[in-house]
Amino acid sequence: MTRRLNIWLLSVLLIIGIPYYWYLIDPGFDPDAGKANAEPVARPVTIAQLRALAAGPEGARPAALRVETVGYRYISRNMIVAGSGLRTTPTEVRAYELVVPGGAPLVIDAGTTAKAARAHDFDSYDPQAQARIDRALGRAAHALLLSDRPIHNGGHVSGTRRPGGELPPGGTAPYAPAPGVVVIPVPGLGSGSAMVYVWMANDREYLFTGDVARLAASWRRQRLPARLATRGEKAGYRRENLSWLMTIDALHRAAPQMVIVSGHEPGKVPFSAGTFSD
Repeated sequence: MTRRLNIWLLSVLLIIGIPYYWYLIDPGFDPDAGKANAEPVARPVTIAQLRALAAGPEGARPAALRVETVGYRYISRNMIVAGSGLRTTPTEVRAYELVVPGGAPLVIDAGTTAKAARAHDFDSYDPQAQARIDRALGRAAHALLLSDRPIHNGGHVSGTRRPGGELPPGGTAPYAPAPGVVVIPVPGLGSGSAMVYVWMANDREYLFTGDVARLAASWRRQRLPARLATRGEKAGYRRENLSWLMTIDALHRAAPQMVIVSGHEPGKVPFSAGTFSD
């Protein structure tokens, strides 16, 4: 009887434990077909390249960074950083305003709508913060999106054309739309995915990671989201994501003073100067 019970318990553990580990704990990538032995590698994006691109356009570089938090939601930490546990963690949805002396500001991300916030199970939504984001978008010289998803693009359906949010053009090469600002397309993570590097007038540097690294632990530990969270993504997504997490880590090691602004990390962004200006 005891032996049968042990076998039964072992079977139950295997039936439950293996899928649980695979879908929620294991941070590994899924090899592309025909590339089973191909390990992810950091992309050939260097800090010297980003600085050179940022210095290219003539004009004033951004002098201040303002941050607007439009809302937050609690998510199981495993879903964002596999193997981090089942406890929930707050994740913020924000937009960023780069203040340019004597010129129009630049805005990174467009917030979201109350309808999209409800659809994505926000625990808090601030319509006044979104109104400030919308006004900033209306006067911005550039409005750069980190992702063409509703909680980044102003609540729109992905793939729709609209004013107020610029998606990276075709191609993978980083480019500078304005002095001190470089867009780094990340097409392997979905249409419109990008990171943004900023070199401020006071020489402070930022890297906005978007959904490449949703939390700081994502790039510091180079751990992907749970497979359950990426089950709807295209083939090769996890391998591509890990390559870009390695790229962020390489950029940080080359420029340790650079502030890495993870996509949904809660808390104050270092050296930011309050909320959007009215």
